[in-house]
Amino acid sequence: MATSRTVWLGRLAIAGPIGFTLAWLVGGLVQDEYSVRQEDISALAALDAQHAWIMIAGFLLLGAGTVALAAGLASTLNYPSARVGSVLLIVAGIGIAVAGLARNDCSSELLACAVRVDAGEVSWHHKVHDTVSLVVFLALIAAPLVDARAFGRDNSWRVLRTYSIVTGLFGFVLLVLYVVEAGGPWNGIMQRVFVSVLFVWIAVAGFRLSVVGRVETGAG
Repeated sequence: MATSRTVWLGRLAIAGPIGFTLAWLVGGLVQDEYSVRQEDISALAALDAQHAWIMIAGFLLLGAGTVALAAGLASTLNYPSARVGSVLLIVAGIGIAVAGLARNDCSSELLACAVRVDAGEVSWHHKVHDTVSLVVFLALIAAPLVDARAFGRDNSWRVLRTYSIVTGLFGFVLLVLYVVEAGGPWNGIMQRVFVSVLFVWIAVAGFRLSVVGRVETGAG
């Protein structure tokens, strides 16, 4: 029973990033006058988005997948670092869901919206979205670094140790570049590269979780 649950948690962790990515791909295609190159993903769930439900669904699925990974790692890896990593993933997962429901008023990368943000003329949920998003990013950068320690102590997970360290460090560098808008008019692409690095790690860890669950089932 426990190992079967582990497999399903791993599958949900894989589905989360895939669903989120499909959501911004499809949402961007059906949104008029939307620039993937310039605008961020959250704009597809903003109050003025034409098909916001698509991106909101993506946020909620990703949040569920992230929490599923946290539960799976906590039940599979009995190390303090794994428990800390799971807490970070739970924070990130809940934060992702909150960010999806606390919608931006407008597309923050566009000049008219940026002026409103700088002047403080945006709603409370716009501010909550931006604040929670930063917390999510930091939690998802820290989680692979913390979990890497637990992975290195377990034969079934050791293969992900180096990858997790690289993900955390590279993710931090990309976050800094995104925050300072190093991409300029290409900041939308910059954000997608940044979040994809973190979300691919969730999917990879989820795949490993499902593999470990199947092996344990077979052994039992």
